[in-house]
Amino acid sequence: MSTIDRLKILGFAVVSTAPLSLATLHQDPLVTAATALSASMIAVTVYALVRSHWDYPGLYYYVNSVSRTLGLIQLYSWLISYFLYVVYTVDYIDYYVLNIPDPIANALTIALPIAFSIMVLTETSYWFILGLALSQVVLSLPIPTLGWAFSVSRTVPAPQTAFLNVLSSSLLIVCITLTPYIRGDSRYARYVVYAFALSSALMVMGSFFKPSQLVVELTSISDAGLILAEYTALYNLLYHGLGINRVRAIVPALVIALAIISLINYSGFYLITIYPSVADLYLTLFIVMVASIGYLRDWYVVPSIIASGLMLYGEYTVISEAHGLYLYEVIAALVIPIVIGLVFRRVRGGVLREVSG
Repeated sequence: MSTIDRLKILGFAVVSTAPLSLATLHQDPLVTAATALSASMIAVTVYALVRSHWDYPGLYYYVNSVSRTLGLIQLYSWLISYFLYVVYTVDYIDYYVLNIPDPIANALTIALPIAFSIMVLTETSYWFILGLALSQVVLSLPIPTLGWAFSVSRTVPAPQTAFLNVLSSSLLIVCITLTPYIRGDSRYARYVVYAFALSSALMVMGSFFKPSQLVVELTSISDAGLILAEYTALYNLLYHGLGINRVRAIVPALVIALAIISLINYSGFYLITIYPSVADLYLTLFIVMVASIGYLRDWYVVPSIIASGLMLYGEYTVISEAHGLYLYEVIAALVIPIVIGLVFRRVRGGVLREVSG
């Protein structure tokens, strides 16, 4: 594998950890350190998985190797979650993070999905992802001219609250699970660890420095990086991994169409899409972590078990916070991929079966 290919892999892994967003958390140092330790269970599991096999089918490959039924449920819940994430995060950047007038936000809501689609379809997204990774690392450094100020976070919550904060913050690293969706080389699985260690170090350092409003707004770079990484992962899974050629036209068309629809009521659109997306995110990753126990074996089952618990907690928070229409959405989001997986579990042949080798 060439140096350029290795840089692309490292850049993708770094972007998937959203280092700038983590650096701006500015939590108590002890809480931050505990968060990094807890989140490392997810990173270690991902490292162990790509160390065994690293190709476009991503997490679906590992789960399908253990159980075809679980593989289908994981596949469809993952697709629902990340497709919605790509769509609603554009609105989040434009209307909630950036302090810009609505006309400009409206224009960006259309322009960004078009730009991201071009990058992904031309497979140049890796270069942009690498640039976004480098810029996040630089902006995460406590540079005074950017407005970073030395200020140790001394807000020490009660033990129970601190524990819940650790659990919640640990889940911010879940997008590192996007790393398996690129074609890598198992010899360089350590890049997952490097990316996690870098972002964790920046997060701990952020406990001692308070970000300026400018830096907070620049966390939109983290969000944009995640969108591009997720969009690339979707493309890789469907087009390269499963061989579905139609996605080259269908997925970009849907992404752009939904971006236009979101202009009708961006706040309502954001809420309607985020609940099912996050619910399916924790469902799909819970399945991955449970399947990893059987797939990896040896001592790697320990971090997989702990990571499974983190996903269950994440699902619990989504269900407990959803009310009314949003609760029904969450229930539907959980039921639909399960039903699809059970209905099609007896289907034989085809690309979905072949990816497990």
